[in-house]
Amino acid sequence: MRSLLPAFFVLFFTCLSTVSFAQNQKGEVKGKLWDATHKEVLSYATIAVYTAQDTTLVTFRVSDEKGNFRVPGLALNQPLRIVITMTGFKVFRKEFTLTSGNANLDLGQVEMTQSDNLLGEVIITSEAPPIIVRKDTLEFNANSFKTLPTALLEDLLKKLPGVTVDGSGNIAVNGKSVNKILVDGKEFFGNDPKVASRNLPADMIEKVQVVNDPDALRRDPDMPVNEIPQVINLKLKKGIKQGAFGKVYAGTGSDSRYEGGGILNVFRDTTQISLLGYSNNLNKPAFGFEDISRIGGFSRSGMNTIMVRSDGGFAVNGISFGGTEDGIQRSSGAGGNFNTLLKGDVKVNLQYFFGGIDADLNQVVNSTQNLRNDTLISRRNRNQESSNQSHRIGGRLDWKIDSVTNLSFSPSVVLAQSAAEQGLFTNTFRSFYEPLNTSDNQQMLENRTMTYSGNLSFDRSSRKKKGRQFNFYGTYNINDGDQDQYYLVDSYFFGLNPYNETLDQLRDNVVTNRAINTSFSYTEPFSKTLSGVVRVNSEYFRDRNRINTFDLAGEATVPPVLLPALSDEVERSGWRNYVTTGVKWKIKDLTLQPGVRFTLLNIENSFQKIQPIDQRYFYAFPSLIANWKDFNFSYNVNVREPSAADLQPVTDQSNPLFIQFGNPGLTPTISNSVNLHFRKFDTKRSINYWAYLSGSYSQDAVTRARTVNETTGQQTTRPVNTDGNWQLNANTDINKDWKFDGKKQFSLTASLWMNYVRTLIILNETQSYGQSFSVNPSLNVRVNLNDKLEFSEQLTIGSRRSVYEDNTFQDISFTTRTSRTGVVVRVPKRIVWEANFDYTYNSNVAPGLRKDVSRLNAGVTFLFMKNDRAQLKLSVYDLLDQNISAYRSIRENFVEDFQTQVLTRYVLLTFTYNIRNFGGKVGGTNTFFRF
Repeated sequence: MRSLLPAFFVLFFTCLSTVSFAQNQKGEVKGKLWDATHKEVLSYATIAVYTAQDTTLVTFRVSDEKGNFRVPGLALNQPLRIVITMTGFKVFRKEFTLTSGNANLDLGQVEMTQSDNLLGEVIITSEAPPIIVRKDTLEFNANSFKTLPTALLEDLLKKLPGVTVDGSGNIAVNGKSVNKILVDGKEFFGNDPKVASRNLPADMIEKVQVVNDPDALRRDPDMPVNEIPQVINLKLKKGIKQGAFGKVYAGTGSDSRYEGGGILNVFRDTTQISLLGYSNNLNKPAFGFEDISRIGGFSRSGMNTIMVRSDGGFAVNGISFGGTEDGIQRSSGAGGNFNTLLKGDVKVNLQYFFGGIDADLNQVVNSTQNLRNDTLISRRNRNQESSNQSHRIGGRLDWKIDSVTNLSFSPSVVLAQSAAEQGLFTNTFRSFYEPLNTSDNQQMLENRTMTYSGNLSFDRSSRKKKGRQFNFYGTYNINDGDQDQYYLVDSYFFGLNPYNETLDQLRDNVVTNRAINTSFSYTEPFSKTLSGVVRVNSEYFRDRNRINTFDLAGEATVPPVLLPALSDEVERSGWRNYVTTGVKWKIKDLTLQPGVRFTLLNIENSFQKIQPIDQRYFYAFPSLIANWKDFNFSYNVNVREPSAADLQPVTDQSNPLFIQFGNPGLTPTISNSVNLHFRKFDTKRSINYWAYLSGSYSQDAVTRARTVNETTGQQTTRPVNTDGNWQLNANTDINKDWKFDGKKQFSLTASLWMNYVRTLIILNETQSYGQSFSVNPSLNVRVNLNDKLEFSEQLTIGSRRSVYEDNTFQDISFTTRTSRTGVVVRVPKRIVWEANFDYTYNSNVAPGLRKDVSRLNAGVTFLFMKNDRAQLKLSVYDLLDQNISAYRSIRENFVEDFQTQVLTRYVLLTFTYNIRNFGGKVGGTNTFFRF
């Protein structure tokens, strides 16, 4: 398969060259637009070219700032018609035919005269301009951009010039993100634009209008131009008042593989009800993240926490929707969401969700670390069966009190429990051959947590004085957790005096957390260029961590014996208070916001066995935010106190080979951070530039000091405060889109990510700074030819190097190569062929582990029923039967290679029915299922 890729690229770029050569044989028309009344150039007018016979749109352009336009790539020997339109001006029309002897038509200076009539009253319906540029609005005529019968709004948006939609469905217009989609001027399913973009049929839409978000400009009148979010307003051919959308699917395959589920959203006027349910054993989420956030309703009720894995699994607000565990998983879940708009502009949301995962994990971890005189090798085999279930009940209330005042409240309750049985077998060697220890660790874990949380926000801006604003934001979090950890460990230590050790214990860990956070901010404009800002933050917290360890080695009838040396309790409470004062000064394109942040920390730590420790800290640190044209810069200082778990003086010896200690004497960490961000969209060339640079320097950072017994191989860790730790991150991205006639699309993205980390390593009282360098360039190509052929290729090369100041540690380096190739072919009609090939290579892995991993997935889909609503897909996962999960990690002086058992080749047959039932003639009838 790898040998086919170079040949494919040669063929692909040969085709591109052929297309380019063919385009050079075509003609063009150009000119300059002139306002005949005011004697000035006419910018941003629409120049559209149609076939003269049937007025089919061929292509279009928009005049530049100087009124110039150029329309290339026109067919020769075909009667054409050019139509130039601009709001407030009469329409200019001219028919022409280009030939090989006269392939270029120069219209010279085109005089445009003003008109008292509206644009729609003076143009032919079939010649409606594909795009209209007004002072504050960009409007597209949807009929000018052809899509498939099954196309959704997202497919239409991808064809519009200047509009980009990434793989996650995020929309941008001329480089500016879209944060809201309206339907006929009203919100559609809350504020998430993907609800509309991935569910509304494209054939229902008449016009797409784009404007700056007025609410964002009201909150921050000095917002940089390139950061102003965009709002899309859809004009429909027939208004939507009620309907339903979603999908149901079921599949079965070889090796007892299965999947099934459904997600449905029913709406009527301003009320929506969402329902979902799913189950599968395919190591993947049942729905996409966008489905859960949009149709599932999380975008309306709020997402407090989000966890996303690189392989696609994700969890929202503590609820897993599949694919969030290692190994082979069985996922299931269900839930519902209710959303409505009451009188007085009050939005109410209620929701319940359940998510569960049962996972089987078989993993091999090879760990290598260099000591002063030896190399320590550890091979760990881990087998685990686990079960996790979570329930979440939540809601949200949004009240728009008036045009300048908003109130929002979001409470939630999460109940979670998990259980796991694990076997961990470890062998440790010195210099690859000499055995040091062996351990058989059998554990059973039971964990129960209950979390109450919520947030309250209030904001008000002044009607009389532009820029005056008051904001309040408050949160509360109450968490109660109890974990029981049973472990039976048999360890044998070699050497001159070999011995064995057996532990049969129960470790009961009770954790309670209480936190209330309030934040007030007030902005007062002194003039058009100068404003004052005051922010007050106050946080109360109370954390408790109680650990009781019992000896279970006696007879079953004997009560377990408490081990005081391995039991303790720590309770920490206190206040964090911040006061930030500053000014906001605008000088033309430059906006400066210097400030000072005062921080007061009062912390009380109490223990069972040692004297209480009170911590009182006061800090005053500067801050700065600067915006200039396309650049944004910020500098701030953060103070973070150590966790209660790190303060806990009790020893954790549940793994006798890796014993962990606490440190009650830890002090807060002070981090100085800088961020520089650049974003620019070149409207002429449709190129999006993006760059980001961040860095931080930490004082009193928490570092794990380790000791290694070179005779037994046992290791212990203890958190300590250290200085001199800092890191730098840089990322840059350039994206270019080509769109031809709404039929051919090409996209090219080049990215570069770099990382530098400097950390202090403490090993056996030897201190050395380790420096890690990572560089990852990548290239992403996407091609769409008339929706018949889609091709995507992503190539990434990674280079990682770690160097150390002390010769005790050996420098480490390795490179990786990853590629992802995707092909979709829609030939013949109603048949879709698709294939994805993933390849990963690591230049340096432990002996016995694979260097490269290949995975080929392929499938064919048959579309049927009315409007292709039903799909029958036959897919083969891991066609080459080579799939494994393998990766390398470097930390301190460790090099760890992980290899995990995952799903291998299977065949799956899945039936899917897409529900898209909207009221009105366009888009279908009112029947729920349409055949």
